[in-house]
Amino acid sequence: MKKRKIIPLVITLLLLVLIFYKINWHELFYTFKSFNFKNLWAIVIFYILTMYLRGIRWKALLMYNPKYSAIHLGEVFIVGSMLNIFLPARAGDMYRAYYLGQVKQEKKMKVFGSIILERTLDGITVFLILLAAVLLYCRQEWILNLSYGIGALFIGSLLVFYLIFKFNKIDLICEKLKLLCRYFPQKAGEIALNIVDKLCGYANSFMEGFEVLNSFKYSMIALISSLVIWGIEAYVAYLILCSFNLGLGFAASLFVISLISFSTMIPSTSVFLGPYQYAYILALGIFGVQKSTTLAISTVHQGILIIILTILGGFYLLKFNISMKDLSSAKISENTNS
Repeated sequence: MKKRKIIPLVITLLLLVLIFYKINWHELFYTFKSFNFKNLWAIVIFYILTMYLRGIRWKALLMYNPKYSAIHLGEVFIVGSMLNIFLPARAGDMYRAYYLGQVKQEKKMKVFGSIILERTLDGITVFLILLAAVLLYCRQEWILNLSYGIGALFIGSLLVFYLIFKFNKIDLICEKLKLLCRYFPQKAGEIALNIVDKLCGYANSFMEGFEVLNSFKYSMIALISSLVIWGIEAYVAYLILCSFNLGLGFAASLFVISLISFSTMIPSTSVFLGPYQYAYILALGIFGVQKSTTLAISTVHQGILIIILTILGGFYLLKFNISMKDLSSAKISENTNS
């Protein structure tokens, strides 16, 4: 088994051991049975709404280019999210860049750059939600330190991307590397020069995906969209918690949506098994909810979202007529200079 597969498997198994250690099975099954389906229709509608709002945000990140439709971008996002659940290494994000590059004759690395920026905005927005929840409702040191660490990671990433984009030195670095290639033996020099040319092309195309950082208007639209999207996601989490009649307020949903969002960054097997449940346990543990109860709630929450994404994602995947063979053979670097 390859190392990249062993690490997620080990992390998943360790977390599952922690989750199921001294679990109260009676309480677990009782919690499952206590789920009230009255909020299910609202949960489904609001969650689907966030998918299409993400299409609006992605269109803003692509500078409202008229060749992109916000609805179509939302559909592509849904397929990518479905694939991220079942495939490793964020393959769904690669699919989004590949598919959009194919159908819109766009540079795939440029599209991928916009996706990285989108993920960075997600991180910053969820950090703000978590920080607000911590400062208003819970000042436990471990979660406060976690909040600051996450904020430093995502805000720092955005700052780095902005500085690289604003003071673009990629061409200058490429020229220096090409000069260095001249000191290699002829054959090795030609190979090295070819590699440098490709890498520079990829880097320049990737940074084009951050062009929106030059526009205050579109950047603000993307940021406000992110706040709305994650606000609705927090409300979906709140509706799910209400369906179990635990008497938890909206604050609990803020912690839940923040921690489960960041848990998807942890390497794991399919469907984020392990990190998702453990993040839920940490979030509701702040409010004294027992692990067995939380495990049932997290399973229902995750199950509902997986079903929604699988149905919609499968439908749009067939609609786009992109096979899994096409996806697995796709290279993100193709058409970089098209």
